[in-house]
Amino acid sequence: MKRKVIIMLFIMMFAMLSAEVMDRIVAKVGTEIILLSDLQKQISQLASTGIDPQILYPENVLGQIIEQKLLVQKAKELNIAADEDAITKYAERYLNDIKSRYPSEADFQVELRKMNTTQRELLKFLADQIRENYLTEQLIEKYISSRIKITEPEMRSFYETSKDSLAVKPTTWELSLILREIRPSVETQERIIAETETLLEKLKAGEDFAALAEEYSDCPSSQQGGDLGYFKRGMMVKPFEDAAFSLSINEISEIVQSNFGYHIIKLTDRRGDEIRASHILKIVQAGEDDSDRERALMQEIRDRIVAGESFGDLAREYSFDTNSKDDGGLLGEFGEQDLPELFLPVIMASEVGVPTEVLQNEGLVYIFIRENESVARIFEYDEVKDQLKDYLFQLRQMEYYDEWMQEAKSKAFIEYKL
Repeated sequence: MKRKVIIMLFIMMFAMLSAEVMDRIVAKVGTEIILLSDLQKQISQLASTGIDPQILYPENVLGQIIEQKLLVQKAKELNIAADEDAITKYAERYLNDIKSRYPSEADFQVELRKMNTTQRELLKFLADQIRENYLTEQLIEKYISSRIKITEPEMRSFYETSKDSLAVKPTTWELSLILREIRPSVETQERIIAETETLLEKLKAGEDFAALAEEYSDCPSSQQGGDLGYFKRGMMVKPFEDAAFSLSINEISEIVQSNFGYHIIKLTDRRGDEIRASHILKIVQAGEDDSDRERALMQEIRDRIVAGESFGDLAREYSFDTNSKDDGGLLGEFGEQDLPELFLPVIMASEVGVPTEVLQNEGLVYIFIRENESVARIFEYDEVKDQLKDYLFQLRQMEYYDEWMQEAKSKAFIEYKL
């Protein structure tokens, strides 16, 4: 028995010595140690959250770990605690957000393996980070923020010495918009109804439902001859559902309108509280004629603006943008860097007071205009005093934090071995 115990102890000692060769201590903070494996794991986990691995220098990450340990130790001294349930929920939400950036769960797991970590370890890491951030905020509030007082003379002095670089208001314009949506015309809708009626007549004359669905239906189910499979009440839009559940097996409905378009439905089976049905769907969507019509109308509106009619009056009459039409299409005051990126070159190419050409994107048609230019200038003190106060507060907070951390480090036993 003693021989077995001695052998086991020898094996354990050998394993510990082997681990020490593979791993090593890179820093000590008081009585706590930081292993090389801890540092490598931290770098991998930070990279898995989306931080560029190229900027995760070991020296910087080790410095962060040391600061975190000092903060946690100080928080424990002050009996500052965090709500662990809330931390877990935040960590899970953050983890789900990270996972959503990957095409699939499998891709996410592959990336975790590349980072030499697991989902459980990543969740713990996120929870640790959230906890430490909370403790940091509490400590900063107790030791730093409460000490900071930004006075009016300080703000004015900073404004006078920095206004040429920090308080410059760029050139801006009032930007207005007329927006139209390309919608199906009455003629387009009547044409779709007529096509659907023709299909219904063919079905009543005995033509095959699946064949007509495959050829004419606008629903992806056309590839299965219109078959939608089994479904219960509450799974389909109400007009479709009401019509489908009222049919007898192999009965074909009249034309049913829903927000998707026009349906012809055939009930093919019943199974308990489920039914199986097929349908032919004709979608009412704008066509090329409708696009041409809207563009022609917008070109006419633009010509009227160029001829001298009020952009605001025409926006109130024709624009579909409910957020701006009552204000004559006015979107607000914009600098060049704030203009809609998609249309920026065209908007800037049009002179102030002259409407842009008619623009179109994803079923919408636009006309923009820049008016009432305000040239670049220095902000007045009263315009930026609140922002100045926030900026100086944050600046002072960072300075005090660095001082406090240096003091905490000087009082703690810290040893680097990187």
